[in-house]
Amino acid sequence: MNRYLIGISLLPVAFIFSASSTANEGLGTIESNIESVLMAPKSETDYQMALKIKKMISNSVVPSDAAISAARSVCYSSLPGRNTNQSLIMVPLPDNKADLDAVCHVSINSAWHAGGIAKGNYFYQNCSSLDNKSYGGGYTSYVNEKYFEANRSKYSSCKPTNAFVCCSPQFPN
Repeated sequence: MNRYLIGISLLPVAFIFSASSTANEGLGTIESNIESVLMAPKSETDYQMALKIKKMISNSVVPSDAAISAARSVCYSSLPGRNTNQSLIMVPLPDNKADLDAVCHVSINSAWHAGGIAKGNYFYQNCSSLDNKSYGGGYTSYVNEKYFEANRSKYSSCKPTNAFVCCSPQFPN
């Protein structure tokens, strides 16, 4: 079962792509997007990110359903504005060196931008399992893009199974 591209529409009817056949459709979309970027990259950053994400997919690194659910609520909470129509797609973080906007641009398209990452532990601590039951309900945090990219060394344990990039057209570029 593959769960590389998890999309959520925040309209009156929610469509959630998860560990079902719909997730495989999302995987086909991400693979198609990556191949397009590899054939005609807009920048060296996009090209390198496409290679990194393609490798992540080929290694079959799969986050758990519990990790996806925990990250989803964190990403929802990071969206700007309240009571507005918004869209959100979560992409597993390839590693702590990834350019977060490039992850969104390559995996989805250039209209989607990173807001930050959803992960386990306090925002300034290294990544840990999102699939945890700490304090009775799980311990998760959101790290905005600017802070994450300025402090990558704090996040050496971040990987596709314990951190997700929160992507949305509503996040500023």
